[in-house]
Amino acid sequence: MQWRKIIGILVKYFLIFIGVTIFLFTAFKFVPINIVKNDFPGSSIDVLGLHKNIVFQYFYFLHSLIWGTMGNTDTTLYTGAVSRAVFITVPETVLFLIITLAISYTASYFIGLRSGTAFKITKTLNMNIFPLMFLYFVSGLLLLTVFAGILGWLPSQGILSAGSVAANNWISSTGNSIYITRPTNIILIDSIVHGSTYVFFDYLRHMALPFFSLFIPTTIYLSVFISHEASIEYNKKYMKAGITRDAFADNYVRYIKRGIKSRILSDMKWMFVVFMGGMVLISYIFSYMNTGELAIYSFLDYEYGIMGGIYSVFILSLMIIIFDLLIDLINRGGKNEI
Repeated sequence: MQWRKIIGILVKYFLIFIGVTIFLFTAFKFVPINIVKNDFPGSSIDVLGLHKNIVFQYFYFLHSLIWGTMGNTDTTLYTGAVSRAVFITVPETVLFLIITLAISYTASYFIGLRSGTAFKITKTLNMNIFPLMFLYFVSGLLLLTVFAGILGWLPSQGILSAGSVAANNWISSTGNSIYITRPTNIILIDSIVHGSTYVFFDYLRHMALPFFSLFIPTTIYLSVFISHEASIEYNKKYMKAGITRDAFADNYVRYIKRGIKSRILSDMKWMFVVFMGGMVLISYIFSYMNTGELAIYSFLDYEYGIMGGIYSVFILSLMIIIFDLLIDLINRGGKNEI
């Protein structure tokens, strides 16, 4: 039975993957051919199969997406092969996502659960995650203005200072705010490997504002959501039985955690989509090196970077698909637990 569920989940996300690639292919077909040729100088006809019918063109396009043969990009952020640009930015993107989302979820789980189980009456709570995008934008600009502009405590842009790059031969610059570090291409890890406390803390100083711009709105939303779910569970299981003891005592919290686990995991899938959008926006505001920033600059300089934008969107979509797939695999028996 479990294997059937797993196979069903894998088939579902394979179809979602195909749907995403068809959407990107459809968008690509609206790009003027002269712009495509700028990204594939002299080889766009062969690489993308533009001399074939549209069905075969899709498979050529899919092959290019999977193997990263997406031509070149020439933007204010990066000049060179699209696959190289994405290869450089993905490790930092993944690290930033993991750190920010993990800390946000942990903090909101503690806050929301502890406050939610103390509620005795629950009213209907209609929450919409899409206003979070506005909160991400406002928090980014507010923190940028106060802590970088007015107080001058933290850097306003970039992922490293010029001093860090100039003083260390294991860091090289490939363009505006894009850096390669050895051996892992993840600045935080490489600064530890090379024993460079200056680069380590310089990285954290640059990370502070983008991190809090994502952390604060995400934690607010998740805390309220978890509080709401915990309140429902508490009232359902304990108030009907006439139990009025402190919800923090004994095993109450443990039982409530078990009851709301599936619902919270399901909501996290939609939360992650908006979280990724917020990361792209925040990255652009702070010029914080990652795939989201590359996507925006590629679309802004679309005449010489459109394929970089399309490929960046593909990689970001792939991250969402993988995250949702993992959540569904973890949660595959959730309905039976509640």
